[in-house]
Amino acid sequence: MNKVILFNFNGTIVNTKLLALDIYNRIAEKDGYKKMDEKEIPYLSTLSIRDRCKILNVPIYKMPVVGLKIKQRYQKHIPSLNSVPGINELVHELKQRGFRLGFLTSNSRDATTQFLRKNSIDVFDYKHYSFNPFSKTKDISSFLKSNGLNANEIIYIGDEVRDIKASKKNQVCSIGAGWGYDSVELLKKGEPDYIAEEPNDILTIVTKL
Repeated sequence: MNKVILFNFNGTIVNTKLLALDIYNRIAEKDGYKKMDEKEIPYLSTLSIRDRCKILNVPIYKMPVVGLKIKQRYQKHIPSLNSVPGINELVHELKQRGFRLGFLTSNSRDATTQFLRKNSIDVFDYKHYSFNPFSKTKDISSFLKSNGLNANEIIYIGDEVRDIKASKKNQVCSIGAGWGYDSVELLKKGEPDYIAEEPNDILTIVTKL
């Protein structure tokens, strides 16, 4: 039986970068942090979270709070967002080839469902919802346990180094998605098993495993 292709949601399936930027800038203006320009995103994506915080004048201990504020505020926008270019075609092609599909997300169930239906990709076999966007290691572990799956049955796709690290801690094969929050260069530092620079690369990778 084909393996389960497990996606991180925000950044990997849905493009939330510009929305997150807009919301962050509103928070920065209120709390006195450095605002970001869209042109800075490619550079910031090459930096660790700690280094991003230094540049943006955000105390590292406040970053989880800022992250939660951004997550909470963009829930109402998720249903109207578009999927990453190429993801729709990838999802349907994987499904047609017999792969089981799943995702992990800390978005609300309602917002996620609306997004999937709007983008015509409500075809996932496994849907795992978490209340904490910073618990990727626990999320993967919980996903495996709740679905009775072994680590060697899963291929996890994420767009941040923390996704790769969470995969390693769970002994799960990982693919770094180079179109999300972290750059390809930064993802490589996490030593994923594979790198996909665009969604179609995933199809090439998983059909060879």
